[in-house]
Amino acid sequence: AAGAHQVTCQRGDGPAEAIGARRPAIDGLVAIVSRSHASPATDEFLADLNIKERIDAGSSLKFCRVAEGAADMYPRLGRTMEWDTAAGHAVLSCAGGSVSKLDGTPLLYGKDGFANPHFVARGLKG
Repeated sequence: AAGAHQVTCQRGDGPAEAIGARRPAIDGLVAIVSRSHASPATDEFLADLNIKERIDAGSSLKFCRVAEGAADMYPRLGRTMEWDTAAGHAVLSCAGGSVSKLDGTPLLYGKDGFANPHFVARGLKG
């Protein structure tokens, strides 16, 4: 799936390959979650969804895995700062995905104190 812009990924010495966020599969979602910041709030959020696979990962890698279509969503119901999310958010947006607060409004930057609210990064809409 192509996003609004061309996004490529290069692994090791291999060639750069085009990547893009994907639409969720009918049989369930793949959720990627923080390996080091697991929380009961995240578990509760995911319990209401049709999750077929849960992947633990660290850092901005979670945004990139959604951007390349390896996961459908990344819910973050814990503390992050704008500098933790800005680069991954940009990559995901260029790959066709989105990042929104839990109420569905876009995650914005330049906030007083720079703290992010809880958010969900998603691939393409189903």
